[in-house]
Amino acid sequence: MLQTALRMLPRVVRPTLVQHPPAKTVPILGAVMSQFSRTIHGGDMGHAEMEISKGEKLNPFELAKLERKFSLYDVDDDRQIEHEDYENYIEKIKEAYNLEKGDPLLHAFENEFEAHWQRMLKFMDENKDGQLSLDEWTDFYPRVTRTARAHTYENLPKFLQTLADAFFTLMDSKCDGVVDPDEYRDFWCRWDAKVEDAKPSVDDETAEEHVNFMSENGKFPLNRDRFREAHADFTWSKDSRTFGRYAMGPIKLDKS
Repeated sequence: MLQTALRMLPRVVRPTLVQHPPAKTVPILGAVMSQFSRTIHGGDMGHAEMEISKGEKLNPFELAKLERKFSLYDVDDDRQIEHEDYENYIEKIKEAYNLEKGDPLLHAFENEFEAHWQRMLKFMDENKDGQLSLDEWTDFYPRVTRTARAHTYENLPKFLQTLADAFFTLMDSKCDGVVDPDEYRDFWCRWDAKVEDAKPSVDDETAEEHVNFMSENGKFPLNRDRFREAHADFTWSKDSRTFGRYAMGPIKLDKS
C-alpha cells in the first residue's frame, strides 16, 4: 500500500510547491504519513542492533556521512539537535509546500516527526539532557543500521526506506520517473536552506557531477530503484568512492 501511494505522489505533490494542495491529495499523502508514523512506532530498531557496543572506529567517510545526516536535522546549526529543531523542520515543510495550520498533511508531519524525535531521544540521548549531540549521533547510527543481512534497500530500517522514497518523489518535479541535475539542485537548495537568502548548497556544475556519479554517467538512470540502491549504499558503505555517496545531497569529502 505504501509503495502504491508513493508511486502516485508525483502527480499530486509537486503543484504544492507553488499553491495549496488540492483537497484530493490529502487522503493519499495522509496515508503515506500515517504509514511512516506506524513504521517509526513499529520497533524497526531491534534489540540486536542496540546491543552492539558504541564508539566503534569510523573512517573519515563514515563520519562525513553521519555529519551530513546530523546537519539535515540541526536546523539552527548549533551542533545540537533539540526539540526546537524538529519544530523548525516542520516549519520548513509548511513553508515549502504552502500548508495551512490544521491541514491534515501538516498534522501528519507533526505527528511523525514528534514520534521520531521521541524515539531518537530514547536511544541516543546518553546524558539525558533532552538534546542530541554529534557525538551521541555518531555513536548511535552505526548501531541502528548494523545488519548481517545483504546491504540492500529491502534491509534498511523501515523509516529510512520511507525517507528514500519520499525524497525521490519530491525531487522528481517533472514526474518522469528520473531525477536530473536540475531537479537534484533545486531539491537540495530548498532542503538545505537554513536562513533566508542562504548561498545555494548545490550549483549547476555540482548537481551534474553528483547525478552523473550516482548514475555512473547515465549507465544507470537515477530512477526510483537506483535512488533506493543509492540510499542503501550511502547507509552502509565505508568507501568514499561508492556510487551512493551523494544520496543525501552534498557531503564534505576529502577528494585528495
